[in-house]
Amino acid sequence: MLEYGYWGLLLFAFLSASIVPISSEAAILGAILLHWDPWQVLLWAGVGNCLGIGMNYGIGLFAAEKWLAKKQDLLESRAYKLAEKYGVLALFLSWLPVIGDPITIAAGILRLNFVLFVLISFSLRLLRYYVLVAAMN
Repeated sequence: MLEYGYWGLLLFAFLSASIVPISSEAAILGAILLHWDPWQVLLWAGVGNCLGIGMNYGIGLFAAEKWLAKKQDLLESRAYKLAEKYGVLALFLSWLPVIGDPITIAAGILRLNFVLFVLISFSLRLLRYYVLVAAMN
């Protein structure tokens, strides 16, 4: 992140929305502690993370049949069952650590309304980052 600046933060936040076990919150805290501009941190991390969960939706939507044949554990996961049972309402949990990213994949698999997916999931991710950035300033 130090070498690539805000682009590195964007990439870090993007990857953290995938199954890569890294914390975008740690990157945000690091950037704030390094005195990066808080609004830029919020913008770049938010865009990266939202692109990441958008990718998750796309994976669920377009790669579901082939990919899920090998990922039966996802279909049996708590995240998938929540999304299957509650539909769009499950997206209100998509900001949570651990369970949130699998919910965004399940949203694609279940073909939940993409506009609602964007409105709910993106807003909650940005709100989570805003609270974190605001708490550090």
